[in-house]
Amino acid sequence: MKTLKLATLLFFTTLFTFAGIPFEEKKALVNLYYATDGEHWKIPWNLDAPIETWHGVKISDDHVVALILPSNNLRGEITSSISDLRYLKTLNLASNQLSGHIPRSIGELRDLVSLELFMNNFVGFLPVEIGNLEQLEFLSLYHNKFQGNIPSTFENLKNLEILQLGNNNFSGQFPDHLCKLENLEHLSLSDNHFEGEIPAQISELSKLEELVMSDNKFTGFLPKELGKLSKLNILMVKNNKFNKDYKNFTNRMPKNYLNFDMGTVVTDND
Repeated sequence: MKTLKLATLLFFTTLFTFAGIPFEEKKALVNLYYATDGEHWKIPWNLDAPIETWHGVKISDDHVVALILPSNNLRGEITSSISDLRYLKTLNLASNQLSGHIPRSIGELRDLVSLELFMNNFVGFLPVEIGNLEQLEFLSLYHNKFQGNIPSTFENLKNLEILQLGNNNFSGQFPDHLCKLENLEHLSLSDNHFEGEIPAQISELSKLEELVMSDNKFTGFLPKELGKLSKLNILMVKNNKFNKDYKNFTNRMPKNYLNFDMGTVVTDND
C-alpha cells in the first residue's frame, strides 16, 4: 500500500512540475488531445515526452503561449477547458475537421492576440464572450457553418486589424457595431446572408484597406461615405442587390481614390 501511495504521489508531482508547466495547462492540452482524436492527428503528441517537444505547442516563462495545429486532422470539439490555457496569445486550429460550437469559455483567454479557426465545421451562434478578447488583432472564422448575427460585443475588439467571417451562414443587417473598430484594416463578410443597406458609419473605419461584401443580399446605394476611406484599395461587392453600378458610384468619389483599372474592385455589375 505504501508503495502504491508513493507511486501515486510521484505521478501527480511529475504532472505539476513537468517542464515547469502548471498542471491545469497540461491537463487542458491533454483534454484537447483526446477530444479531437489525437491518436489520429497527422503529427500526434507523445504524451510521455516533455511538453515543449509537442508539435505546435510554444512555451514561454513556463506557460503555454501558442497552440498552432493547422491541417493536423483534428476531429471533434474544442473542450471548455481551453480556458485554462490562460496565457495563450496565439490559437490556430484552422483547416481541420473540428465541429460543434466554440465554447463560451474561450472568452477567458484575455491575452489572445490571434484566433484562427477557419476551414472547419463549426456550427451555431458565435459566443458573445469573444467580445472579451480585447487584445485580439486577428480573428479568422471563415468557411464554417456559423449562423445568426455578429454579436454586438464585437465592438469591444478595439485592437482588431483583420476580421474574416466569409463563407458562413451569418444573417441580419450589416453589423454596424463593427464600424467602431477603428484599427480594422481588413473586413470580409462575403458569402453569407447579410441584407439591408451599408451604413454611413462605415466611414469611421479610417484604416480600412480591404472591404469584401460579395455574395450577400445587400441593397440600396453604396454610401458616398466610402469616399472618406482614403486607404481603401479593395472593395468587393459582387452578387448583391445594390441599386447602382461602380461607374455611377465613382462619379461621387474623390478622384483616383480607388484604382479600378488594376482590377482591385469587383461589383455586382460586371
